[in-house]
Amino acid sequence: MHDLSLRAELLSRVAHLPIDLDRRGTIDVVNPATEKPLTTMTVAGPDTVHAAVISARQASAGWAQTGPVGRRVALRTLAARLRDHAEQLATTITLEHGRPFTDARAEAHGAADLVETYAELAVAHHTGVQGSASGEIVFHRSEPWGVVACITPWNYPLMAVLNLVAPALAAGNTVVLKPSEKTPASAVLLVEWCTDHLPPGVLNLVLGTGETTGSALVRHPDVDLVALTGGVATGRRVSELAGERLKKTILELGGKDAMIVDDTVDVRVAARMAAQAAFDNSGQICTSIERIYVHEAIKDDFVARLANEAAAWRVGDGFDDGVRMGPVVDQAQLDTIVNHVDSAVAQGAVVVCGGRRLDRTGYFFPPTVLTDVPPLVPLLTEETFGPVAPVVSVRNFEDAITRANESEYGLGAMVLTGDPVHAMLAVERLRVGSVKINAMRGRVPGTSAQPAGVSGIGAGYGPDALREFARQKSVQWRAMPQ
Repeated sequence: MHDLSLRAELLSRVAHLPIDLDRRGTIDVVNPATEKPLTTMTVAGPDTVHAAVISARQASAGWAQTGPVGRRVALRTLAARLRDHAEQLATTITLEHGRPFTDARAEAHGAADLVETYAELAVAHHTGVQGSASGEIVFHRSEPWGVVACITPWNYPLMAVLNLVAPALAAGNTVVLKPSEKTPASAVLLVEWCTDHLPPGVLNLVLGTGETTGSALVRHPDVDLVALTGGVATGRRVSELAGERLKKTILELGGKDAMIVDDTVDVRVAARMAAQAAFDNSGQICTSIERIYVHEAIKDDFVARLANEAAAWRVGDGFDDGVRMGPVVDQAQLDTIVNHVDSAVAQGAVVVCGGRRLDRTGYFFPPTVLTDVPPLVPLLTEETFGPVAPVVSVRNFEDAITRANESEYGLGAMVLTGDPVHAMLAVERLRVGSVKINAMRGRVPGTSAQPAGVSGIGAGYGPDALREFARQKSVQWRAMPQ
């Protein structure tokens, strides 16, 4: 039985203690499946942000001197805590985000795995030798940046947080975290648990809006690096604010990922993969498939099979048995999805299945398939972030590559093909950070990616992400001349 309640009020935390110096109002945290408030979150003002950053600064030297082995121990114990309390974390995620409980549980365990990965990378992190000449040693020394501001989104309330916080901590930085105001409860739980595993001030939490709390955090003079996962508009604003002091930024922003399906594939398998890639997490994944380009020879068969797949996805409250897809996160997100679909239909697109908000309480939009979608509608050019699969017929594989590259986004792409020439063509020509050939969205251990276009700046994960959170100092060491 799940405890379907959260504490009455969520507060920022500094040096392990709750803090409320200058609240700028409160925000209701709403269950998207019921539209009922779960709790309230205080909005932190500049004084609270300042206290958090100063706390992180004061803890910075000590955490850096803990060294890689000490940081590995701390992160390992935190990972064990996450795994031991996965059910509680999953319940919180489903309550505030709406994801089916089984998927939320998988996120909790995945988050524990992620922390363990960076615990090991902390010790394995090397920067290499620059070179040397006779009578000298020249090498790189890896050092933390200092205080890192991590600003995280709502679509993965735990994993997205740790995707930035874990490598930042592993590299020896201290952190001030600002999670999304839509899903703050999971982050509060995480930071509270860190009381037992991290020294005071190493991980601090400020709750609030981007305009009030996030802006104050990015602008603070004692923040050395800003790491953001979020939308393109937010990324541009963060870059502008960080640029006032020329701070380094790491940005993973929006996507409009394309899937290309050629005529060499098993259409049944392709439709099943497309459904999962487009509808998982209600389409609220930065690498969700939001555009599908299908060879004209198999397009009608593919669309029919994709519609059958969509109809089989049960939509409902994430705590109900058999539910495969929950609600979208809030009314604003639902409005974006509805507007994109309605606009496409008004300009000639045909709804094959879904297409309208479900007539029930909650922010529910069904898995939706459209065809005959005009090329310049928002559904094909702007990030929808919903369970919508627009299918476009193409003449050949080269046509599909051209259409996929027409977007300003460049996060990732999927290609389904049995032709190795097509596969190589996709690898070489698609202007994205990650290409999946006959494979689903997700990471491969030990790899990384750098987004293209407006989708971001900096390496996203793995060993390269750890290097992003470390500063390289070049050292030239010679014997003292005699």
